Amino acid sequence: MSPSSTFQFDYCPDLDVFTARWLTSHSNSTERAEYEAVLQAPEAQGTPYWLFDVRRRPTTTAEAAHWVTTNWLPRAAALVRPANLRLAFLVAPVRADHLRADDDLRDIMAAAYAPIHPFELRTFTDEAAAVGWLQGQIS
Repeated sequence: MSPSSTFQFDYCPDLDVFTARWLTSHSNSTERAEYEAVLQAPEAQGTPYWLFDVRRRPTTTAEAAHWVTTNWLPRAAALVRPANLRLAFLVAPVRADHLRADDDLRDIMAAAYAPIHPFELRTFTDEAAAVGWLQGQIS
């Protein structure tokens, strides 16, 4: 169970997917603490397939995206080694547009999507597609 009323954790054993859902829209100032809490969640440590539902979150900043992709994600990937972490971000369409339109964010995400990392990262606006990708049903 989550340590906060602003997000919740869940593990779905039939899909082998750990899910973190942000339940409220709040400022980016709490983002790092919440991401650090994910690393402590026992549900997260049992599977390399993670779904983050951030549809209720405000659009991200380049600074926050850089921290997640270069600092937090490598540490998260270390939790599930020797498996490779697969992380699907479920985003609102407006956030997906923002990720594509902002030059800095687009560059940060392109670097994070590169196959050189011990993790795979993708963004989705459809939860079924995100779960399908996590399970290797779609590429």
